[in-house]
Amino acid sequence: MGLALAKKSKDRRKIIRYFRWSVKAAFFVFFVFPIVYLVAAPDHFVYSYFFSGLGQPLFALPYGQSVCVTWTIAYGQIGPGAWLICPVGGLQTLLTSQAAASYILPTLVALLLFLIPIFILGNVFCSWTCPVGTLIDSFDKAVSKWLPKIDAKRQQRLLRDKEKRKISAMVQSGSTVNLLGVCPNCFVGKVFGDKHVNLANGVLVTSLIGSAIFRFPIFCTLCPIGVVTRGMFHLKALTFLTNTMMPIILELTIIPIAAVLASLREKRYWCRKICPVGATLNIAGSVSPFFKPNIKTDQCIAKKSIALKEEGASNQNRVCPQIGCQRCESICPQGINLTDNESLVKCTKCLDCYITCPRKAINLKTVNTPEAIIWLKRVLKHKPKLQ
Repeated sequence: MGLALAKKSKDRRKIIRYFRWSVKAAFFVFFVFPIVYLVAAPDHFVYSYFFSGLGQPLFALPYGQSVCVTWTIAYGQIGPGAWLICPVGGLQTLLTSQAAASYILPTLVALLLFLIPIFILGNVFCSWTCPVGTLIDSFDKAVSKWLPKIDAKRQQRLLRDKEKRKISAMVQSGSTVNLLGVCPNCFVGKVFGDKHVNLANGVLVTSLIGSAIFRFPIFCTLCPIGVVTRGMFHLKALTFLTNTMMPIILELTIIPIAAVLASLREKRYWCRKICPVGATLNIAGSVSPFFKPNIKTDQCIAKKSIALKEEGASNQNRVCPQIGCQRCESICPQGINLTDNESLVKCTKCLDCYITCPRKAINLKTVNTPEAIIWLKRVLKHKPKLQ
């Protein structure tokens, strides 16, 4: 009976994994091959610096717009079918101050339509929908299977990052010297010393400020998601050269290729540490209280081994084989350490930890405290002391 239940549970978890990958594949086709927009679409010229120059198009493809910020054409004019807009692209477009007044409300509505599922479910876009994320995840799987040496180096970097996070946590708790020279217990130290304030947040802020200064959505011209979704049958991007809108330059495809190859260094390197879209959705998803992975302490191997070590267990054979399971952390595309109760701000609800855990020690808590509330309580708890 027990074996039958275990087999049924394993099959159910496999079904979840196959279902997610089916959803990812469906959205990839939807983003990259929007056939509905190719009906009676005119040809669109594609230019290349290296093969033909800007004076002579290299080839032509049927033109149709993707579900991206390219719904906003030429400073915020909304194209046909603009029912959702990438939040980063939409915000950049609004900040250009070039959007016609009649298009501001539709843009805000489209932004909300994109973000409402994120507010409710968390950042599911990155692991269930994003076309670049699908390419990167597929590449990661290939590296793990066929390039074991590179995969081993990636795991070593993951361990080093884990140690850095521990040091960062010690700095924030005031148990060591803050190398940044910021008071670890004050508000500034909590914000700027937080591990989630990374390059991706910097790219996001730079993109928004740059769009307001230069009056065009600067990141959209280089966004790998945009390039991928416009890189097949409906090739189009905003390339501003001497204030002229031009079709995509073929060499821009090197950007999504570089985003994928960055995973040779770390799993989902682009998504975790650079992508401003992911950073935005993490912030939006931090208010979601639903479907958060949670460890069952009585079943988790790593948790039990920690407890035994803390109790000073004398039976080393009982403890040592259990230390270092951490499969949930190693499989997590975001490198989240559940056993140390690490923040779930970057959790994309991929469910890989839930599926992979050999002891079925992870469940999905239907309703839990949102990460934004947890962070706010932590900030309020560490008020600066008056001298």
